[in-house]
Amino acid sequence: MALRLLHFADLHLDRSFASERLSGTAASRRREDLRAALSRIVQRARDESVDLITCAGDLFEHDQVTRDTANFTAQTLGEAGRPVLIAPGHTDPALPGSPYRYMRWPSNVAIAGHEGLRPYQFGGVVIWAAGFMRPGAIEAPLRDFARLEQGVNLLLLHASDMSSLPEGTLPLKPLTPEQVREAGFRHGLLGHYHDARSGELITYPGSPEPLRGADAGGHCTALVTIDDEGTVSVRLDEVAECHFARQTIDVTGMTGAEQLCDALRAARDGDRRGSVILVTLIGRRPPSLQIDTRRLADECGDGIARLEIENRSQLSHDLEAVGQEFTSRGEMVRKLVERQSDSAEDREAVGRALQLALDAFEQ
Repeated sequence: MALRLLHFADLHLDRSFASERLSGTAASRRREDLRAALSRIVQRARDESVDLITCAGDLFEHDQVTRDTANFTAQTLGEAGRPVLIAPGHTDPALPGSPYRYMRWPSNVAIAGHEGLRPYQFGGVVIWAAGFMRPGAIEAPLRDFARLEQGVNLLLLHASDMSSLPEGTLPLKPLTPEQVREAGFRHGLLGHYHDARSGELITYPGSPEPLRGADAGGHCTALVTIDDEGTVSVRLDEVAECHFARQTIDVTGMTGAEQLCDALRAARDGDRRGSVILVTLIGRRPPSLQIDTRRLADECGDGIARLEIENRSQLSHDLEAVGQEFTSRGEMVRKLVERQSDSAEDREAVGRALQLALDAFEQ
């Protein structure tokens, strides 16, 4: 009965990364990172001599996936040299236009393109799997499931463990560890949560690569061993090669680009764990400090850590110069300055109001 399998989920091939403020070359690099992760997973399966690879959904993103990526995925899994079982998730549902439907997959790859749980036999172990057939399925998969009384049964599903739902995560196909036990499963191999976690009855391997700055947990494969007695053991192994880090830089008081470059290099060198460092620029800058985020990222990054820069700083306007203009904004500045009192508090408040008003003129 002994069986060894390698479990992964949530690779999200061809993700756009727009919500992570990555675009152009940076986003393309991250998509290549995801492809490389799939190759590492397959190689790890070979190195560990496992009998089977399982994937609990979100292998790719349906709205973004290209035929080239679909072909790469099928070829890479086809070369794994062992069976592969995929349970589609909510970003890769088995819709009519999905690669799961229109492509001829290698003979060693089985796709659970059905909503109800069905058994897949591997030696003395039965894996019950189901897939998303539409993006937002929320039904409880174990609510009416007849208890399994015999054999060693595992669950493979893209689903939400409601006992440990991460903040901000959409609950899909909700279940609990107790439901897994009551249904007669020895263990649930799940996907959907991007940080790795494993307990007595449920394992999430996490996304193989972090997909956003908030993905701070482990990003692993799960080596699952079922011994001759049917006992399940799980080992989580980190697989990610990229990590996100966040930094904030206040540009207030900076007068030139070199000062900003120094600050960016310090941010880069201060957190070597982050191979993509997301930097947010804040504060007020003089008109002489022009910010070209792409040029700064190229100049201040290096071969190890890549910088992605978001500019939220604002111009600091020269109120005296603007007040001498024969324009509507010059008239506004003169009138507000004339009406302010001599108190420092009032002058500060008027100054802030003028800066905000002049910002509006710039838009």
